[in-house]
Amino acid sequence: MNCPPLHGERIVKRDGEDPFRHPVVREWHKILLDEWKSDKQYAVLLPCTSVKPYHLSPTHKLAYAVMRGYEDKVQFYSVSEPMLLVPREYEDCYPFNSYDYPPSSMTSEEKEEFVELLSRALLRISTMHKNIIGVLPKHHFEITKRASELTNVEMELHPYGRLAFKTISQVLNSLKQELIKS
Repeated sequence: MNCPPLHGERIVKRDGEDPFRHPVVREWHKILLDEWKSDKQYAVLLPCTSVKPYHLSPTHKLAYAVMRGYEDKVQFYSVSEPMLLVPREYEDCYPFNSYDYPPSSMTSEEKEEFVELLSRALLRISTMHKNIIGVLPKHHFEITKRASELTNVEMELHPYGRLAFKTISQVLNSLKQELIKS
């Protein structure tokens, strides 16, 4: 799959700047909301990570390994501030492999903006996938939960703390068993 036609410099959260309003980020939101398509039955939401591209992070390595062989049925997305949702296919593309926005640096206004924008993205992908399953740490879990409630998008959400690997393994192995039966 080709990368989206986005180009520029590394996007970094700085005091007084809102990365959700960066021109490249806004262009990505437009592409995600208007052009992105997936025909896979399930959507699995994982968190963005400080490691870029995401597939190099231990949690994503585990998730992709558990679901190996089911890539045609499961669409992975990373829940990201400020990108909203990043499809697995685009992890190596700019700007998804070239930004830094630690959740701890989000202002309360940016959190509200994230919820509102993510709600639109969830509504969009809910038309593409039979089920949406999120396996997320507290911050991303809370944002995603609020966004899904805002638009009444039904999701199966699983929070994790220190037991990330155990939770991801359990949830995705359960999904894999469901896929084997179908």
